[in-house]
Amino acid sequence: MATFLRELIRPADELPQADVCLVGLPLDFGTVLEGGRAGAVGAPDAIRRELRRYHKTYNLEHHVSLDNLRIADAGNLPLRHPDHAANHETIRQRLAGLLRQYPLVVVLGGSHDGTYSTVRGLFDAEGGKPVGGINLDAHADVKHRPDLISSGTPFGKLLREGQLDGTRFTELGLHSNLNTLEDIEFLRAWMAHIVPLAQVRKGGMEAAMLEALHQATATGPAFVSFDIDGVAEAYAPAVSAPSAEGFTPHQAVEAAFLAGEDPFVRLFEVVELNPIFDRDNQTARLAATIITAFLTGLASRLQKH
Repeated sequence: MATFLRELIRPADELPQADVCLVGLPLDFGTVLEGGRAGAVGAPDAIRRELRRYHKTYNLEHHVSLDNLRIADAGNLPLRHPDHAANHETIRQRLAGLLRQYPLVVVLGGSHDGTYSTVRGLFDAEGGKPVGGINLDAHADVKHRPDLISSGTPFGKLLREGQLDGTRFTELGLHSNLNTLEDIEFLRAWMAHIVPLAQVRKGGMEAAMLEALHQATATGPAFVSFDIDGVAEAYAPAVSAPSAEGFTPHQAVEAAFLAGEDPFVRLFEVVELNPIFDRDNQTARLAATIITAFLTGLASRLQKH
């Protein structure tokens, strides 16, 4: 029996069939375009280090063993092309290929603009059918910038281009003074669901996440994108755009576990880790803990069936 999670992770070349595939997006240009801090390019490697050296295969809270999980790792995508749009095309094509090969993909990111193309990859893998989704984030990321692919634009682009079904999309955890009225009115026009951070605190993460998952997966596959800057800065200092308030680590782990339990979630992401600003790998370890919680939810679901 395996003791550590690292014992279960194998290169994708060795595991052409697996329960889940990890892939890294070493990307930060989209964050820099929004005036954020450079450095998220190092996120995938930082998360992998914490996944490999810290987490064990048994979960005490849920009494779940991850021993039987087959976890492939496709490495980091080559995203060094000087043309930002070309890097996004690489993401779209590679994610579509991985999602056709594996039932589930976990993205280690990387600036949030990457989601624009990971979700387009899911859209392609699902035969061009609009998908549902959840963005756990302090920011809505729906700015209207037609000629710019940045960390502030992914969900606006996906809605306008038809890859994301607004009625199946939830913005979960938005902060009170970090979003414009224009952005909120845009989301309402597309019939998206908005769950502010204050509402999560009042009603609990479990209720908010289960409702969001119900909406996202109502008629087909969905993604869950977790921007780690949605966590309060005290717990997650190493992000591209830190905020004093936000999710607690417990809320983050709870949301990830529930996402892993849902059979219609095909794409899960943790994005915007910026290891340059970390304290003793605190934020990278949290990102790895969130991913481990998602894998635990997956293991729990598979164990029941």
